Amino acid sequence: MKKVLVAGAALMLVSGIASTASAAAVEPGVKITGDARVRLWYMSDEYKDGYGNKSPNVGHYGSQTNMDSRVRLNVTGTAAGGAYAKARIRMYESLMGDNDTDPSPLGSKSGDIWVDMAYVGIPFSDMFTLEVGKYRSTYGPQPTTYNFFYDDVHLTGFRGIVKVDNVEINPFVEWMEEAQSDDVSPQDKNEDNDEIRFGVHAKAKLNKDWTIGGMVGYQTDERVETLGVFEANEGFFGSIYAAGKSGQFGFYGELAVTGSDINGFNSWYDDSNLDITKVDNIGSDDTGFGGYIFPNYQIDKLNIGLNIGFTQDGFQPDTAFGFVMLGSKDNSKISNYSIGAGGDWLWAGLVASYQIKEDLKLTGNIVYADIDAWSGTNPLGEGPKGAWAGTNNREALDSAWELSAILQYTISKGADVYFSAGYLIPDFAYDYMQEDDAAFAAMSRFELKF
Repeated sequence: MKKVLVAGAALMLVSGIASTASAAAVEPGVKITGDARVRLWYMSDEYKDGYGNKSPNVGHYGSQTNMDSRVRLNVTGTAAGGAYAKARIRMYESLMGDNDTDPSPLGSKSGDIWVDMAYVGIPFSDMFTLEVGKYRSTYGPQPTTYNFFYDDVHLTGFRGIVKVDNVEINPFVEWMEEAQSDDVSPQDKNEDNDEIRFGVHAKAKLNKDWTIGGMVGYQTDERVETLGVFEANEGFFGSIYAAGKSGQFGFYGELAVTGSDINGFNSWYDDSNLDITKVDNIGSDDTGFGGYIFPNYQIDKLNIGLNIGFTQDGFQPDTAFGFVMLGSKDNSKISNYSIGAGGDWLWAGLVASYQIKEDLKLTGNIVYADIDAWSGTNPLGEGPKGAWAGTNNREALDSAWELSAILQYTISKGADVYFSAGYLIPDFAYDYMQEDDAAFAAMSRFELKF
C-alpha cells in the first residue's frame, strides 16, 4: 500500500511539472513577507506548583515576570510558469536573556535560526495544484483565528488543492514519522516502518455568508511496538464544521472524532519508540469526541456570543483553542490549562467584544468549566496514555471559573499591541498538596506584520 501511494504521488508530481510548461506565464521573482512578536507577562505566586506545571497550586516558585520575542520571514519564489516554492524562517523565539547561551526551542544544536516550512507548489491547471514538502495545515471554520480541531498542524508530504466553482478539496498523504532517523528502533530503520496519515478535507461556500466543510482521514503506524513504552498510533479521525452569518446573527461550530489510539494526535508531539524513559503520550481506551458552537449577535459596535463545548474520552482539541486562562495554551503564555486536559470537559463562555474606536477593541470573557477528571494511573488507563501516568492525575480540575479581558490597540497599519489579563478560580479534583487558590496573570503582546 505504501509503495502504491508513493508511486502515485510521484506520477502526480511528474504530470504537474509537465502541465506547467503550457501554463500562462507569470512574472518570476522572490517575495518576502513576515511577522514579529514581543511578549511580556506576569504570573502571580499561586500560578506554578512545586512540580513546575502551570496550575494555581501552592506557590513554590513565587510570582514571575518574563519576556520573549521572535521574528519570522516568509519567502516565496515564483517561476515563470507559475510553479512556486515557499519557506518560513524562524529566528530566536525564546526567553530574553543572554543571547549567546539561551537555547532555542529545538535544542542547542539547532541554533536560534531554523526553517519550519519548505515546500513547492505545482499548478496542474487553474483547478488543481499539488504542494509537496514540509508545510502546515489548517482545516476549520475560522481562517483568521484558532480552530477547534486542526489548526497550524506541522506536516510533511503531499496535498492537493482542487477548486471547482465554490468547492475546495484537499486530498493529502503525509509522513508523521519517517523511519530513517535516530529516534526509531533499528528494525524500524531497516524495514522502513513509517507512520503515515492520509485523507481528504473539503469545504464549500454556499453563498457569500455561509461555509461548510469537513475532513476524514486514517493514520497508519508500522513502527515496532514496545510494551509499556510505545503503542501504534493508528485509527480514523474526522470533523465537520460550519461558519456564517445572517443579518446580525453569526455562527461558528465544529464536531470532531478521533480513534482511541490517536486521541490527542493533533496536540501532542509524536511518540518515540526508542527512548525507554518516555511513555505513549497519545491515545486512550475509547474513541474520543469533542465539539463546540459559538452563536453570536452583533448590536452596533457590540458583539455578544456564547462559546459552548465538550470533550470526552481522551479527545484533545488543538491547544490553541480557548480563552485566556483556559485554553489558547500555544499562544497565551498566561494560559493555565489546555481545554480537554485531565478529564472530560463541559464549558460555557460568555464572550463580549466592543469596538470602542476604529483602532481600539475590548473583549471580555466569563467562563465556567466542569470537568470529570480521569482516574487512571497507568498508561493503559482512561484519558491520554502516559500524560498523567503515575501522578494520579493530581493536576486535574474538578471545575474552574475564568474572568478575563483582552484590549487590542492598532498603533498603525500592520502594528498591534494587545493587553490581556485573567483571573482563574479553580476547584481541584484531588486533594494532593494543593490549595484552591485563585491565580492572576497578565500579558502584553506587540505584533507586527510586514
